[in-house]
Amino acid sequence: TDLLETWRNYRKGLRWKDRSGNTIMGAVDNILQHGHRLIVLDYKTRGYPIKDDSLTYYFDQLNIYNFLLRKNGHDTEDYSYLIFYHPKGVSAAGDIIFHRDLVKVPTSINDAAKLISEALQCLAADIPESDKECEFCMWLEKLK
Repeated sequence: TDLLETWRNYRKGLRWKDRSGNTIMGAVDNILQHGHRLIVLDYKTRGYPIKDDSLTYYFDQLNIYNFLLRKNGHDTEDYSYLIFYHPKGVSAAGDIIFHRDLVKVPTSINDAAKLISEALQCLAADIPESDKECEFCMWLEKLK
């Protein structure tokens, strides 16, 4: 459980350093164990029920958690779980009652490796020229 507490800590988290010295890190919410394999369990709280595309926002996060676990020598399943909480009502005592949806999400270590590689290539590249159509570039210019 000390290891899980480290993995949950947003300052320490689950880490892996590549050959170039780049550190990839994430802090998990929870880990389940299925035999000798680990399963990531992540909690999401929102003000409304899940939608058809709700899962898509979390694929990269779950893929990277599984990637990090495997890079640290742990076997993982090829899926994770998300638990979505949203308010359902208020009790007579004033307690908020939450609805829960448990969703099994397929994960891909290969997708995580590709995303990390692309991010590192982007960080190593030259900064692109400003573009007048880019909202970020326009915002940055206003800060100068």
